Order: sequence, then structure tokens, then C-alpha cells
Amino acid sequence: MPGFGELAQWLQKRVPRSDGAAAEPVIPPGDGPLVLLCGLETGAVATALRRLCPPLRVGALGQVAVERGARAVPMVLPEPPGDPQAARRLLELTSPGAVLLSNDALPAALVAACEEAAVPVTLVTDASGLAAAAARRVWRGGRRGPLARLSRVLVPDAPAREAALREGIAPLRVEIIGTALPILPPLPCNPRELAALRPHLRDRPVWLAAALPLRELTAVMAAHEGLLSARHRALLIIAPARAGDADAMAAALAERGLTVARIEDADPGPEVQVLLAEDSSELGLWYRLAAVTYAGGTLIRGADPAPRHPFEPAGLGTAIVHGPAMGEHAAHWQALDRAGGARQIHGPLALPRVIEELAEPDTAARLARAAWEVATEGAEITRRIAEAVLSDLQESC
Repeated sequence: MPGFGELAQWLQKRVPRSDGAAAEPVIPPGDGPLVLLCGLETGAVATALRRLCPPLRVGALGQVAVERGARAVPMVLPEPPGDPQAARRLLELTSPGAVLLSNDALPAALVAACEEAAVPVTLVTDASGLAAAAARRVWRGGRRGPLARLSRVLVPDAPAREAALREGIAPLRVEIIGTALPILPPLPCNPRELAALRPHLRDRPVWLAAALPLRELTAVMAAHEGLLSARHRALLIIAPARAGDADAMAAALAERGLTVARIEDADPGPEVQVLLAEDSSELGLWYRLAAVTYAGGTLIRGADPAPRHPFEPAGLGTAIVHGPAMGEHAAHWQALDRAGGARQIHGPLALPRVIEELAEPDTAARLARAAWEVATEGAEITRRIAEAVLSDLQESC
């Protein structure tokens, strides 16, 4: 691994040239084989490639979106080369062992240069991506289009495979890898805090109101009161969406007659009915402690801040309840609901019944398992993509 000084020099080289000349490729430091990525959805694959082959160098042709907390992907060029000469020069200077394209990113000049240089090219796409790529192809003098030059095409399902075959891609070069929504890395937590709190919560039904807005507190209090009537040792953890609401929440809970402990003041003894966090900064800890999580901000539309990503709790072993306000994460919520990994309610009055139902350990465990499978399914597909690319490298990893 390069030192900080070497890394700083490398980053300085990435500054675009302002003299109008074509950008020169910037080669990531190191001695391992190089894989070039092109496409905005390849950041998770970069992480998987590095994990499976630590010596590997990964470089991007353009921006690459990476997972929260993951290492950045060095940019070799701001965009893939657009003419044959620039594409050949890129390969001469970087000597990649493989190229990975995603979505409908299909730079014809680069694909042709890779075929000439015997550099394997893998495309990860779906039926719509294939159609978009086919619509842009240009045939000149009977030359084959870029789709036919690919070494491998990885598609999510049978319809996409049929679309690839219709575009003239050889059947042996098309592989179905399945479909999944992007994965999220698990939220971290302090293991010492986790170990310290667990003894206090043993044998207690624990549920969490995550990133809770103040205006949903009444519904959550009613749900907890209903649960306490059936399970008097139940504990509610509240992580406010806004730190500034914590005092108002504490006052409202006390006025309702609930025994509250602020996490910064005391550990939750057996008499404590509600444990109030300062904010949502330690959700990684609370998700791990709660058997059931209500996703705050999903009962009332227009929550500010917006509700958290549902794969956060789904990947950490807690059953999930949410309201109808799914916002920008609707596709993720729907995937969880279809798989039985979350329970949707349509209004505040339904929350007490569902929370009491999920207080049954077996019921909560079934939901949590289904949620975990949905949230982590993408990891298996990402691994398959990475393994396919690594199989093309002449150097062993």
C-alpha cells in the first residue's frame, strides 16, 4: 500500500488539465493486476473485487458511486475514450487484466480495442440496457457492433438473456446471475456499549422507534401502552429524528405516565419503560438490540428529515413495521413487504395491534429472517460478478 505522501502525489495528478489537451490516464499505484470499471453502479463490485483479491488494483473510467464507508475507486480517466487511438493508448499505458461495464455503458472504441488486445470485457446489464446499447450502435462497413465483441454478459433473468441472444451475443457468453436491489453496509456500533446494554435487556420484549419525528410520538406511545398491558416488562427505545426533539419527547412521555431513562444519564433498569436516545446517530446499536423496529417518519407523509433506508434495520436482524409514506425508498419497502420481511400499516391506529403481535418472538424472528435475506441478497450477486471478472485475470488472486 502506498504511504500518505505517495497517495497525495497520486491525488494531485488527478486534477484535470486546463490546456484543452486530452486527459492522460492516471494509473492506480501498486503491483497487482488492474481491473477497469465503467458505469455508475459498480462501486459495490469494486469492494467485492478488493475483498476477494487484496492485491488487485481497481480504476474507474468516470465517476463511480461507492457504498457509504467504502474506499473510493481511483479515477483513471474522467470518461471512457471515445476514439480508437485513445482507447488503444489507454490499454497500452494501463495494461488492464479485465474491463467491467455496467448498465448501458458500452463505449464502442474501448470494447473494440479490448478485443484487439485480448482484454476480456464483461457487461452487467438488463433487457432495457441491452436495448439502449443496441439503439446506439453504428455499423460501418459490416463491422461487428460492440455487443458482439463482449467476452461475457451478465443479466438478471431469462427475459434479459433472450434480449441478449436477439442482439447476436453467443449463448455461452450470456449468464443469468439473478436480480436484487443494491445492498447497504451494516451501520456500525460500539461493541462495548452493545455488550454493556445487553444484560439490562435480557428477557425483555424490546422494540425501537427509529428516527422518530415528534409528530408521530403519540402513536408510538399508544402502541407501547398497549404492549405494556400485555407484557409489563416491555421496553421501548426511541431514537429521535432530530436531537432537538429529545427534551419535548421526554416531557410528553413523563406526562403520559411512562417511566423514562435518558441514555446519557442511566442504564435502563427493570423499572424503565422507555429508553430515550439523544438522536439517531447510534441506530446501529439500537437495531441490534431491538427485536422489532418501527421505521419513523413513514406514518405521516412529508416527514422532515425523510425516513431512513429500510435496509438499515433489515440487515441487522430486527423485524420491521412501516407506514404508507415510503418516499424515495418505495421499491425497497415493496421488496421487503413481498418477501414477508416487513409489516405495513396504513395508519396510527394499527400500530398498537401490530407491535403486540410482533412481540411474539417466533413471529418477529420470521420477519427478521425474511428481511435479512432481502437486504443481503445483493451481496451474493455482487460476489458472482466479482468472481466472473477475476476468472478472466491471468494473474492468480
